[in-house]
Amino acid sequence: MLCGILTVSPARAKEGWFAKLAAERLYLGNVMGSMEGWLGIRSLRTLELRVQRQALNVGKLVAWLDAALHPEKESAMSDTSTLSSGNSRIIRDVLANVQHASLQAEDLQDGWLKKQMPNGFGPVFAITMKTEELARRLPSKLTLFHHATSLGGVESLIEWRTMTDDTVDTRLLRVSIGIENWEDLRDDLLNGFKALAGELQS
Repeated sequence: MLCGILTVSPARAKEGWFAKLAAERLYLGNVMGSMEGWLGIRSLRTLELRVQRQALNVGKLVAWLDAALHPEKESAMSDTSTLSSGNSRIIRDVLANVQHASLQAEDLQDGWLKKQMPNGFGPVFAITMKTEELARRLPSKLTLFHHATSLGGVESLIEWRTMTDDTVDTRLLRVSIGIENWEDLRDDLLNGFKALAGELQS
């Protein structure tokens, strides 16, 4: 569902924008349907809870992936139970990089990023696999992540980005984290990485 408002600067009225908008309103209307309005209200009632859970989940997942790529950071994690040396090696065999606002050390030191997002960071992050083939195959190895293009939903999604944007690195995957248990999401990713690493060895 999409809803919102369209605001135009008064200066644009001289350019005929207002007349054009009035004509659009005449044919399309400017009042949301009853069903859409109810869905919006229902969604807003749990928005804070969902965003908090997503921020918690993504923070832990990104920290876990980053610790696997940089073993010296493991001690800073509260939960390293799945980061045995074997698991870390497997992750490093297939994963090249992870990008998220929580990893922007320089911006966090300056303070502006934390000031902008004091209660946690957004639920979307990017991972870069070692090869294009690994990036293409990872989504099919996961069971909790759906291979789809969307952001901010309650379900976790993963997207091989080059399918919809041919200007990006073909090894890039965009991940949108939902409200599932973060340990389940972690284990799903780990199992996917293990499956890919197993195929590399065979």
